[in-house]
Amino acid sequence: MKKTFLLLLLITTGRILAAPYVTIGDLKFFKAYAPADSPVQLREYLPAGETFDHWNRMASVRVFKDQKDPKKYLDAVAAQVVKSHPAARAQLLQNDKTKTLVLDFMTFPADDVRPRFAEWNLMRAKYIKGTGLVVYQYAVRFYVVGKETGALVNAERNKMVAPFESATFEEKEEAASASSGTTTSKGS
Repeated sequence: MKKTFLLLLLITTGRILAAPYVTIGDLKFFKAYAPADSPVQLREYLPAGETFDHWNRMASVRVFKDQKDPKKYLDAVAAQVVKSHPAARAQLLQNDKTKTLVLDFMTFPADDVRPRFAEWNLMRAKYIKGTGLVVYQYAVRFYVVGKETGALVNAERNKMVAPFESATFEEKEEAASASSGTTTSKGS
C-alpha cells in the first residue's frame, strides 16, 4: 500500500519524494533515471532542483557486463569524443599513487542543438569480478560559452578531480522534499 501511494504521488507530482543518492565530494546527487530495461544498468543522478530539461551537474553509473579493461574502454571513449567534434578535447589522467585512470574531456553538441552548451566530463572505470566494467561519470554543463569557459572548466577540474576519483557512488537513502525539482522523466 505504501509503495502504491508513493508511486501515485510520484506520477501525479512528477517529483521524487524519497530517492537514493550518491555523493561526489560535498555534492549530493539524487537518482533521477534508472530504466529497468537498460542493457548497461544505467543510473543517472541530478542535484535536487535540477531536471533533465536543463541540468548543470550530473553523475551517472553504467555497468558493462561484457567488458573488463578500464583503459581500453576509456581510450575508446576519448577517441570517440575527439572524432565526434573537432573542437572536443580528451586527456587520460593517472593518479601516481593509486594508479586510478580518469578520463577528462570536453564535448559540444551538434550545431543545431539548442540551447548551446559545452559539457565537461570526468569518467573512470573499474572492473569488478562478477559484475563487469563499472563506469562512473561526472558532468558539468556550461550554457554560456565564451572566453571565460576555459577558466570555469579549470576551476571545476581543480575542485573535482580528487573527490571524483575517490567517490564510491554507493547509494544512500534520504527523503527529498517534494519541491526538490528532480524529475524522473528523461528529457534528453
